[in-house]
Amino acid sequence: MSLPRSFAFRVDFPRASELVETELDDLTTAPQRAAGTLAADALHIAPPRKYWTPVDKPVPGTLITGTLPPENRARFLLRIPKEWNGKLVVAAASGVTDENTYDLWFSDYALSKGYAFAATDKGVRRALIDGDTMVMPMTPESSVRRWAWRLETLIETSRSLLLSRGEGPRRVYAVGLSNGGFIARRAAEDGLVDGALEVSGVMWKSGGGTLLRELPALLRATAKEPWDEDAIVKAGFPRPTPKWRPLIDLYKAVYWEASLGLFVSDLDPSYAGPLDRYDVDTRPAALSAVAELQNTGDLKAPLVSLAGRADWLISCAGHAEAYRDLVASRGRADRHRLEIVESAAHIDTNAELFPFVEPLMPRAHEAFDQLVSWAETAPITQRPK
Repeated sequence: MSLPRSFAFRVDFPRASELVETELDDLTTAPQRAAGTLAADALHIAPPRKYWTPVDKPVPGTLITGTLPPENRARFLLRIPKEWNGKLVVAAASGVTDENTYDLWFSDYALSKGYAFAATDKGVRRALIDGDTMVMPMTPESSVRRWAWRLETLIETSRSLLLSRGEGPRRVYAVGLSNGGFIARRAAEDGLVDGALEVSGVMWKSGGGTLLRELPALLRATAKEPWDEDAIVKAGFPRPTPKWRPLIDLYKAVYWEASLGLFVSDLDPSYAGPLDRYDVDTRPAALSAVAELQNTGDLKAPLVSLAGRADWLISCAGHAEAYRDLVASRGRADRHRLEIVESAAHIDTNAELFPFVEPLMPRAHEAFDQLVSWAETAPITQRPK
């Protein structure tokens, strides 16, 4: 697998609002599974097929697709079952994926239980031109600085659309994977939801771990053979073993430099040096940008976190465990539960190539049910109305 070649440009022109409602006999992915037309981004994060949610029973209802106000750059979808349970699940896409990212990973599960499900692409746009050339416009509207706000807008828009049909949601829950997990955390910190579930969640913090520190360290430690294993451990990751080396090689080839380049170009666009020499602690503008969007740990709603110890994009030490400690430092430990799965990686698709990787999606579904039970009985007085 080769790294995509990439370039960026800025576009800045008004966009018209879009809103389309369609009545469907089945809101689940069953028709797409049968036709072989599943969204590529849904497959990108999904585990092997044997783990997919069974969809033997169709879920009829309304699909609403369109753009989010006010500038209409972010796309969203809202699926409303005919037999709606009065509750809404919202999600922001992981990484640079689109609003269909969670079709397999969570939408099918939520719909099967009667929840309405909404997701947004966060305003991120990218397209492949010739199979390996990626175009990704870099605009202020697509910046990570705006991602948490996109979920807030999705909640407001979905609530308004549901209310226009006769009834607003009694409860709202956020779910998310990777940077979608970061956004779910922010929703729980900002009091926008009744509870949140995050999986492999990126922690943005001006101090501590963060991928702006971890990824340059990994690139330097693995630049030549033999790898500097002590430096890898110092960066917060497990010491590599022969069993895990092929997976680590995959992450090195596909994710490390591409992810670091994306976020450096977004948060520190004046940096022009080699990515493996990037030092965020000598870049005050970048530290200031991260401080604008960072997690606070001041949870106002229950949050359940899942993470894989074998996550070779973000370390458990610098993200899952660091966030747990941040929550405790704010006196909110009673609102947070963390489970670390030793044999899980960052995304469940890794289990296709590496059968010893445990997918987190089944655990996420169980954790969501536990979250709902917890949130609806927890004595937290700061829940949103």
